[in-house]
Amino acid sequence: MPAHDRLTELPEKRMEITIRAMRSDDAADIFEIVNQRTFRFWTLALPYESFDSVKKWLEPQSPRDLHLSAELDGRVVGASALRPFYGRRAHAAEFWIGVHEDHSRKGIGTRLLEAMIDTADNWLNIKRIEMTVFTDHVGALALYSKFGFEIEGTHKAATFRDGVFVDAYCMARLR
Repeated sequence: MPAHDRLTELPEKRMEITIRAMRSDDAADIFEIVNQRTFRFWTLALPYESFDSVKKWLEPQSPRDLHLSAELDGRVVGASALRPFYGRRAHAAEFWIGVHEDHSRKGIGTRLLEAMIDTADNWLNIKRIEMTVFTDHVGALALYSKFGFEIEGTHKAATFRDGVFVDAYCMARLR
């Protein structure tokens, strides 16, 4: 490439993702994520969920719940929640995570999971984080494995998705 062409190249803009506590005004952006086909395909979400039902689902169920948003250029492009159990299972928690399909595979899920695990380990004293994930969700399996989650078993015909029954792994990370 000639030198004069190199001078006109602009440096690639680095994504400035902010991970922060979820706010009630994030609901519209998260509603958009939840209603995307890719989100519904990989989760138990049903198509055509109402704004009110999604907003209610986003509300913490306990003061120990951790709800996070990933913000880029003033817009929420990812979200997650860690929901600790109570009683004899107070040492364990479950979580969900979702990223806008226009921003998948850009490290947003990694950033959200890092923040959740840090809070679980260092602030909530959570020993066990668990979830289920479809056995064919290669990207999620790679992400969770990177953070030490292990497959503990398989739920056969765990859910009905796109006209067929699909299996799900139960996975957990123990600290």
